[in-house]
Amino acid sequence: MKLLTNEIIEAELEKRGYSQKQIEDGSSDLTEKVLNHYEARVDDRWTDQDLYVYEESTRDGYSVWICTHNPNNVCIAEEVYHNEGNSDIIEAIQDAIRNGLSIYCDDEDLIDQAVEEMIYSFYDDVQADVELQLIEQGYTWPPKIPELLKDCKKLLSKTVPDNLSIINRIDIAIEQLNNAD
Repeated sequence: MKLLTNEIIEAELEKRGYSQKQIEDGSSDLTEKVLNHYEARVDDRWTDQDLYVYEESTRDGYSVWICTHNPNNVCIAEEVYHNEGNSDIIEAIQDAIRNGLSIYCDDEDLIDQAVEEMIYSFYDDVQADVELQLIEQGYTWPPKIPELLKDCKKLLSKTVPDNLSIINRIDIAIEQLNNAD
């Protein structure tokens, strides 16, 4: 049995370039890593995208931002914003990234901002993926000590009945551990 530890997970993350330190240092292109992880993409082609984020001008020369899934049918009350840094736009981009969608965006800084604001949830997602992969490779989290001692007690009582002194010591250890909580 291979016991899984946080150190093993972090080492595997580091090998892949996704350790917490590597992500926080920004030693490589974080936006690209996030997009690749979620299988999302940012595209400069207008056609066939899942989310469109772009700047438009009003008739009287004001600038507004559109964030829509259908640029042919924009709902002014729900998809038009006064400024580009609106939290609703950032959240829509983040949702699109998490769902692996394709995004057209006039301003790549918006994509970077959305990615930057999701850094911790991204790290948690990557860590969970690595943990699952390691478990699939035969790693297991170590059982809690009281449970492990109970398992030992069962095995000893089934196999060798004259291990009463060891079983009594296990009972004392379990009781002490349970009282320590």
